[in-house]
Amino acid sequence: MKTLLKCLAGLFLISCGNKNVSFNEQSLSFELIKVDSFEIENFTRVHLTDFSPEEGIFLGFSEVQNEILEVSPKGEILKRVSRNGDGPNRYGTWNPLGLSFGPERKRVFQFPFRLIAYNSDYEIVDDFRIPSPLPIRANIPIGKTAYFEDNGNIRYLVGPSTFLSAHHLIFTEEGRDTLQNFTLIKTESGQTKSVLPYEKDSYYKKTDQIYYNLMGKSYFVDGGELFLVHNLDDAIHVYDLVEDFKLLRKIPIRHSQFQKANPLPIGLAPDDPRVKDLANLPGRNRQLLNLGENTWMLSYYQGVSKPVFEARNSEEKPFSILEQQDKLNLVIFENGKQLEGELALPEGSILFALPGKKLLVKEKANEEMEEEVTRYSVYELRRN
Repeated sequence: MKTLLKCLAGLFLISCGNKNVSFNEQSLSFELIKVDSFEIENFTRVHLTDFSPEEGIFLGFSEVQNEILEVSPKGEILKRVSRNGDGPNRYGTWNPLGLSFGPERKRVFQFPFRLIAYNSDYEIVDDFRIPSPLPIRANIPIGKTAYFEDNGNIRYLVGPSTFLSAHHLIFTEEGRDTLQNFTLIKTESGQTKSVLPYEKDSYYKKTDQIYYNLMGKSYFVDGGELFLVHNLDDAIHVYDLVEDFKLLRKIPIRHSQFQKANPLPIGLAPDDPRVKDLANLPGRNRQLLNLGENTWMLSYYQGVSKPVFEARNSEEKPFSILEQQDKLNLVIFENGKQLEGELALPEGSILFALPGKKLLVKEKANEEMEEEVTRYSVYELRRN
């Protein structure tokens, strides 16, 4: 299970080459440049999950210790809180799947069956039930919880497929046909409902089978709109959050290479060789980030052929998508259109966007020795 969760968490992390690459479009040049770095000293690794521009702090989680940390932009731990276990203001024994800042300076914790919001003193101020068939456990948080405002009321977008491939939710043909993207929580009543069915012309609706490990998605909320891309999409879908998730427009995506995926029958075991191949071989969209000022980044995996996979896979070093630096690409969108060319990214794991067209990158751990420090770098997308 631990190995599975690490693999699933990897859906949200991108590891790429360490060279700055620029591209030109209409005489404009872009680069991703390292502008800052910091270290967090702690007995165990620290995983940062979100940043609050209003408070000027990162929210994080310490591995093994299972503590919530608030960290300064320089890496200083400002607050350390334990809320696991039983008792007042505690969330139980399961670690959160989602950990992020919310409205009104709340700290939002999402679990498989529950969403809790704490105030800045880590007292529970909201507690909502989430209907879900999946009892998912994670070592560290693997995503954020998106929210928006509707007529003065907060709405949360939750559910297991916000973090994991939705094939985990499909057990029958009916489950496949009725699948929707999110569970919506209405905070004024606690009412929940499934929202945003898959588009009729999507890859997932064109077959009576399913795409194992390829039904994940990446998305962000901006200006009353939801920007969403699925693993196999050839367009970013933009929805109106106020008008019942009405599809407003599609923004085409151009991939320089994209290894085709073939669906498989419902009900296959996770260790079926065909399922494993779908996890590694086909191309897929991975991470959509809003850098602000109408600029977005989309990272994607080109995919590999079976012979290439076999050549790169061994018992000593099992194949990992995150290590295929020559197959991981990134494209830029500006003012609703994709620009020409592609960028390589810094070595490490991209976590999330920061203000000012910046990215937070978690550097790789030292494989030769254990260190009581976690290193982070900040990169900025610049036009020359």
